[in-house]
Amino acid sequence: MADERCVHELVVGQCTDCAPVPRGLSARVYVTGGGSVFHRSTACEGLLDGQRKARRFGKENHTPENIALPVAMESGKGACILCFPDYRPSPTAKRCEVLVDGVWVPGLLTQWRRGADRRWSGVVWYVANGEQVTATKDQDELRPA
Repeated sequence: MADERCVHELVVGQCTDCAPVPRGLSARVYVTGGGSVFHRSTACEGLLDGQRKARRFGKENHTPENIALPVAMESGKGACILCFPDYRPSPTAKRCEVLVDGVWVPGLLTQWRRGADRRWSGVVWYVANGEQVTATKDQDELRPA
C-alpha cells in the first residue's frame, strides 16, 4: 500500500505545512534566534520583555521570524504561556497563577509533589523577565487561575 501524500507531495504527517496543529496552538508562530519559546504575535509582552532584557545586557536582538509550528517545536522551543494560555503540553496540566517577586503572574501547573515536610509544591511554567521559567514552587506561591 502506498503512503498517503499531502498537497505538497510529502507523506502525510511529515509535511510541516500540513501537519495537524495541537489544540491551543497556531499553525504559524514567531521565534527569535535567542529565544527559547515561540509566540503567536510579535506584540507579545513576553517577547518584547525578552528583547528589552537582551538590550539591557548588551546582547544581540533578533528579529522575530514567522515559521511553521512543527519547525519551532523540532528546534526545541516551547509554547509561550502568555500567547497560548489554552495550550496544555499534557492532559493534566492546569492554568494557575504563580507568586514571583511579590506579583501574581500567569502560569501552567504541570505536576504536584509532596515533600518530606508533608507540604505540597508544584512544578510550574511561567514567564519572568522575558524568559519562560520552569520551577518548583511552594503551595503558598500558587493559586488557581
